[in-house]
Amino acid sequence: MAAQRTTQRRTVAARGDGSRLREEILDAAIALVEEVDDPWKLSLRAVARRVGVAATSIYLHFDSLDELLMAVKLALWQRFGDVMVAAAEAGGTPYERVVRFGQAYVEFARDNPGAFQQLFTMTWKLPLPAGESFIGAAQFELLVDTLAEVSATHQEAQLRATQLWCGVHGMVVLRSPMSHYPWLEIEEQLASLARVWTTPGLPIERQR
Repeated sequence: MAAQRTTQRRTVAARGDGSRLREEILDAAIALVEEVDDPWKLSLRAVARRVGVAATSIYLHFDSLDELLMAVKLALWQRFGDVMVAAAEAGGTPYERVVRFGQAYVEFARDNPGAFQQLFTMTWKLPLPAGESFIGAAQFELLVDTLAEVSATHQEAQLRATQLWCGVHGMVVLRSPMSHYPWLEIEEQLASLARVWTTPGLPIERQR
């Protein structure tokens, strides 16, 4: 007698549970992004397989892969932002907070390589969310607010934050391809960057 074959099927969402399926799709996409080095390897078919639905079901919630990736990026920025808020809320001097910001940045990149790359991968052909000047603006403003305490103007604080961001990001992304370069220890390099950009009275101004 032939063995009876069984298959597992996803429980069909009840009417009105479309938002639940959207969350499942987004969670699956985030998980897949975190598993790959290149977020653009993500496919709607792979997401559908992870959720257990037909690929066409995804189009009921996301018009394209670009739109899904944008939703992933926003969700990851929120997660990253929570880490940055925790660093800011711990208090201390601007120097101490900047060091913690840098540590959070480095640790997030190390522990979530796929997610980190997705945060800084451009998603084309989609408008920015309402009220956003760029993706990650809220997180950037946390750094600006900290550096405002050692700056004469808001513009100076923005410039300090921009330079610091470039420094920390460069420190993260350059270490892997340039592994033979005699880098300082990460803690030492973060401390050096923090000392520079939290020192009041630097001759910083935007070139016109």
